[in-house]
Amino acid sequence: MSLAKWKEREREERKKDIIKAARNLLAEKNFDDVTMDEIAREVGLGKSTLYLYFKNKESLYFAVVLRGIRIWYESVKSEVEKGNTGLEKFMLYGKANRTFSNRYPDYFRLLYSPTSIKKEFDPDKMNRSEEFQEVRELFKKIMSIGIDSIQKGIDDGDIRQDVDPTEAAILLSVIYNGRVNMGDWARDLLETKDIDDDKFDKDIGDLFLHMLRK
Repeated sequence: MSLAKWKEREREERKKDIIKAARNLLAEKNFDDVTMDEIAREVGLGKSTLYLYFKNKESLYFAVVLRGIRIWYESVKSEVEKGNTGLEKFMLYGKANRTFSNRYPDYFRLLYSPTSIKKEFDPDKMNRSEEFQEVRELFKKIMSIGIDSIQKGIDDGDIRQDVDPTEAAILLSVIYNGRVNMGDWARDLLETKDIDDDKFDKDIGDLFLHMLRK
């Protein structure tokens, strides 16, 4: 291996370590409560070295989120391709979303972080972030898979003709957002009814399908 390739490999490994450290901290704290100093200490680097890899905290945040949404997109895409009818594809779309949220709850929480946290971002830094731009594009692709599945279901005659596919897919996304950011009072109420996370997620899917079916 040439020296240049070795250095590039070392740089990529260090970048992965930084993203991993940031992911661990962001799983425990809100964006504004995590500092670049803290991330640098976690990975054993100087703060100035961190800025050689990421321009600012926003870029690092979205580098973490980007790792998650890439996994999410690939899992949704591959799962939906198994379906034949539009309804089957949409059911697999929901299944893939539930599987991802259960397997990677920290990524799902970051992707559906509350609006109050997003207000902490510097808009200019966020919009200049290449990672943010890719996250946004992949999120649109995930939404498009859901929209196309619903449209096919309408064309197949399994989903109501009066359903707007875009509106329905966005509504499902809003439900996911509410699910992730559900208050303690709601969780306590579900517990009193012996409704755990798995049952609640399944019931959400069943209720949503009931709204769409003819």
